[in-house]
Amino acid sequence: MAPLAGIALLLACWVLLLAPGAPQSPGEKDSILGNLEEYRLVIPTSTDSKGRFVSKVVSGASKRRFPRNTRDLPPDAAGKEIFYNVTVFGQEFHFRLRPNSRLVAPGATVEWQEDSNITYTEPLHGDCLYVGHITDLPNASVAISNCDGLYFTPDHSKKS
Repeated sequence: MAPLAGIALLLACWVLLLAPGAPQSPGEKDSILGNLEEYRLVIPTSTDSKGRFVSKVVSGASKRRFPRNTRDLPPDAAGKEIFYNVTVFGQEFHFRLRPNSRLVAPGATVEWQEDSNITYTEPLHGDCLYVGHITDLPNASVAISNCDGLYFTPDHSKKS
């Protein structure tokens, strides 16, 4: 797993565990970690607004980190909204997403250490973070990062 991918996953878990109402005792946290078999590897696809296949390219075009030829990106990536289809537990979900550049503070960085005990620091970029909803699930919201692959956190607690 790429360092940023691991960090994004770690940050998502950290935020979920520190959220109000999150488990506080070690036993409660162990209970959550013991249910990791509920998670699956899924292969998302880029789609148009109606859910029709466009591409298997799901990484965004961060202007600072991943220069790409724009013909490699889904047509919707250049606009305000992007769309993905993800099949989980035999059910297909259609994500309708819009940019959320305010999620990461300007100048924010991430720092990590690997086995070598060398400390690495990289800037966090907000130009590949999106929020939105899942079509046909009115009470669900989604936040994703597609800076280096696609990482998402579903939230089924959104009130209508």
